[in-house]
Amino acid sequence: EIQSDFLREHIQKNGCCGEKELIKLEAYTMTHAPILVHVDIDAILLKPLDPLFDLMLLDNSTTTSYDSLSSSPGTGVVDFMWKDKPIPSKINAMFTLDYGMVAPRRQDKPVQGGFLILRPDLNVYNELVDIVRKGDFRERKGWGGKIGPFFGSMTIQGLLSYYYYVLHPNTSLELNRCVYNQMSEHPRMGCDANTTATSAT
Repeated sequence: EIQSDFLREHIQKNGCCGEKELIKLEAYTMTHAPILVHVDIDAILLKPLDPLFDLMLLDNSTTTSYDSLSSSPGTGVVDFMWKDKPIPSKINAMFTLDYGMVAPRRQDKPVQGGFLILRPDLNVYNELVDIVRKGDFRERKGWGGKIGPFFGSMTIQGLLSYYYYVLHPNTSLELNRCVYNQMSEHPRMGCDANTTATSAT
């Protein structure tokens, strides 16, 4: 069903799982729940995620910054990656980015597909499926010529980055990867097991 020859011919060998990684899009169809968490099987949750859920369900129209959020009643501690960036008025997704997958100076970063918090929405699901079917993934330039290529860029890692940063900016929130979805990156990145243990307490 993918119209683009390039994407159709290459997606099966892209990233860890090829086109099978797109099964994660099915999370958007589970509209019986206001929020859905996708966690890969190789992850472990050490603390409740309630502050993240509260933030997604909160009316953020008056909460535009990290400082104003920290003083809002009913919200717990949420550790953003960049506390100087504004908080979207409606958060439709939260995730971490995989900085280790691209060169430091690149602006496009992959979404880490092993930990996603999102609002199920059939319209979003259909739009994402249509993006894949159209297949505007360009050789050496990625989705729409803007996101990719990198490991997994044809599937979730690149597709969601394209969706939330290019097509629908200011609808998602990047979480601090040293606290949420910490993957024990090389210490030069500033994230290690000791940082995580200290930050998460």
